[in-house]
Amino acid sequence: MAKLLVCIDGSAYADNLCANAAWVAKQINAEIDLLHVLRRPSDYQAPTDHTGLMDFEVRSNLLEELTKVDEKRGRLDQEKGKIILEHGEKILQKAGVETINIIHRRGSLVETIQEFEDSAEMIFMGKRGEHANKGSLFLGSNLEKVARSIHKPLFITSSVVRPIKRFLIAYDGKDSVRKAIDYITEQPLLKKGLECHLLAVERAKDNIQTSEVEQILRQAGFTSRIKTEQNPHPDQAISSYVVENKIDLLITGAYSHSRMHSLLLGSTTASLVKACKIPLLLFR
Repeated sequence: MAKLLVCIDGSAYADNLCANAAWVAKQINAEIDLLHVLRRPSDYQAPTDHTGLMDFEVRSNLLEELTKVDEKRGRLDQEKGKIILEHGEKILQKAGVETINIIHRRGSLVETIQEFEDSAEMIFMGKRGEHANKGSLFLGSNLEKVARSIHKPLFITSSVVRPIKRFLIAYDGKDSVRKAIDYITEQPLLKKGLECHLLAVERAKDNIQTSEVEQILRQAGFTSRIKTEQNPHPDQAISSYVVENKIDLLITGAYSHSRMHSLLLGSTTASLVKACKIPLLLFR
């Protein structure tokens, strides 16, 4: 049976994350690994040490008290993690997911996801973590790290959850989005009467050819609405299309350029994740 890896925390996206994962689990007949990763012990330590200004006895007492505080905080985080997992499990069970495996770990989120990646069909994360401002223009600190480090499809949950009736493929002809096309046509996820759209945003005329992918989608049984337009800002064109056509799920390739290129010129992927108020399914 296929398996989904759902990374849950105490953020405002947690319930939506479970709702989206339950929908995918039903579509492809999958079980769910529900994962919560606690911070490492070093993450509780104060970033600055002022004890050098104190005498030995005072410093020892203070360090002892700080150690007790860190230990208590660690225990509270452990209990909080159990509550988060129990809550997520209840939502998944209510949505009809039959097999849910609870995984509670401490350490690096990225490294833990990489550990379980091989056995997962798809990985789920919220757009922002629990410590991020929901209305912020910035994404969660772990999201880009995970997106750049894994090779399985990454489903990013937004603040909006609604039935998925139509999906959009943001097509640029690159290997990552071709991988998305292969997945869509070979797997049952989107083959149950959903409306398929494909948008190619060109920086120059005839820069992206869509005839081949049109044929592939047609042969797979999709009746697709295909559109090509020119725009120097593909992220803006795609996000506008999403709103105008009431798209419920955006599918795209992820981070086709290096980190340095993205740092200097910006990332279309990051812009889409920030701008679109719907879930995204990313492929690398």
